[in-house]
Amino acid sequence: MELAGRTYTFPALPAVDWLSVLMAEDLDLERMVLELCPGGHVLLFEESLELDGLYEVLLDVIEQVSGRKWWIALRFIGVIRANWNVLGAEMFYRGIDPTRLSLSGWLDAMLVLTLKAMDPKDVTMFVSRLEVSPPGEEIAPEEMEMSADQFLSMAG
Repeated sequence: MELAGRTYTFPALPAVDWLSVLMAEDLDLERMVLELCPGGHVLLFEESLELDGLYEVLLDVIEQVSGRKWWIALRFIGVIRANWNVLGAEMFYRGIDPTRLSLSGWLDAMLVLTLKAMDPKDVTMFVSRLEVSPPGEEIAPEEMEMSADQFLSMAG
């Protein structure tokens, strides 16, 4: 990410490192900078830094590492946290290892696990609630379109 005239790089980290920050009950994006970005502590003391700009860039970082829109990632992580007593146990039982997977891979595996645990009649509503964009976040129509190949790949 580029902020305040400098480039900061988040190293490739396993899901467990990202989850240590993103699963907190009260999300603290500054903690993300301090714990996951080498040299991030310098950034937080930059006088010219605007916090709104920092948060916007950090939400972009979450999108990059999660492989989905930031609000989907954060909502789903919240669902997992709220249902950890069941989903956490199922995750360990199935061998989904957050120390060996990227955040994106872990979220993909947990989504499959979550959807399989749900009553099929509840899946569409769950996914719709997960994906609805927050006020002020617009999704370009081309991002919402799914090709026939993408649709058919979901059936397999």
